[in-house]
Amino acid sequence: MQEATITMYFRQSWNDPRLAFQQSAPIRRFDWDQIWVPDTFFRNEMCSYVHDQTVPNRLLKLQNNGDVWYVMK
Repeated sequence: MQEATITMYFRQSWNDPRLAFQQSAPIRRFDWDQIWVPDTFFRNEMCSYVHDQTVPNRLLKLQNNGDVWYVMK
């Protein structure tokens, strides 16, 4: 059996129509826990962890049509 260690940025994108908004609408604020994120997994992984920093390494970009772009390290 071979093993590998990888450090990466993981990017995902999807559309959630519940997050769609009008361009002229007032700014809405969300907690991270309120945004649905796919439960992605890596098949046959042996061990994994989220990179530990003083501030979480994640970025969420939301378009007015409900398109979501999510990046984490």
